[in-house]
Amino acid sequence: MVTKIIADSAADLTADHINGVPFVSVPLTMEIDGKRWVDDDELNLPAFLAALKATHQQAISSCPNIKDWLNAFTGGDEIYVVTITSKLSGSYNAANQAAANYLEDHPDANIHVFDSASTSSQMQLILEYIAELVNQDCPFDEIVAKTEDYLKQSKLLFSLKELDNLANNGRVKPAIAKLAKLLGLYMIGTAADGEFQLLAKVRSEKRSQRALLKEMIASGYKGGKVRINHVQATAAANNLQKLILEQYPGAKVVIGPCRGLCSFYAENGGLMVGFEK
Repeated sequence: MVTKIIADSAADLTADHINGVPFVSVPLTMEIDGKRWVDDDELNLPAFLAALKATHQQAISSCPNIKDWLNAFTGGDEIYVVTITSKLSGSYNAANQAAANYLEDHPDANIHVFDSASTSSQMQLILEYIAELVNQDCPFDEIVAKTEDYLKQSKLLFSLKELDNLANNGRVKPAIAKLAKLLGLYMIGTAADGEFQLLAKVRSEKRSQRALLKEMIASGYKGGKVRINHVQATAAANNLQKLILEQYPGAKVVIGPCRGLCSFYAENGGLMVGFEK
């Protein structure tokens, strides 16, 4: 039996295995000034970010299509899929349609599509959790049930320095984006019911890191796993890691880069923080 864990590229992962379990990333795409950028492991991220910064036109993103998902499913008997929030992308619906098509030709296969109601580092935690259960030889239905519960026990927070693309794509009000740029504000937010929700505005990078930790604790964080993904903000990610470890020395905090889609929306200086409650 072949087990596969699959996610769209909003999960910010490029490895071909998660703790030994085969993993496939299905890329989203972005378009800037008529040029198509594919969010795979060949994406030139610095060039992409430079193009994003230079454009005066609305840049757009597109989810994987049914064929993309079907290609990822090929050869799998037990398939676990995690997508970016369905409230902001068609990725979840496309994956479900692909799953239905795949099961018509492979009726003995098992597929479950999880709507992460989130993105980036929280998706990573979900994928790692699925891999842990697979490695424990848990049956398919048990993995599905436990993972659905885990979705409620993990959370995403973010700190954003630039909001241009979120505003251009209708994710935040343009007035908020202009105010943030004018005053040099960092926006602290979360994924609430699958949509981005702003929680606080702070005036400096260091205050934004303290605000993130404060919000983590208020949300129920007690020292569990943390995944910090960033957009060209290594120092900020390291400082947040330091703050977390000062208060929770046993916490497992891993830092990594955002890929194309999350960089598209988080932009330069952005932090995406997934954690266990």
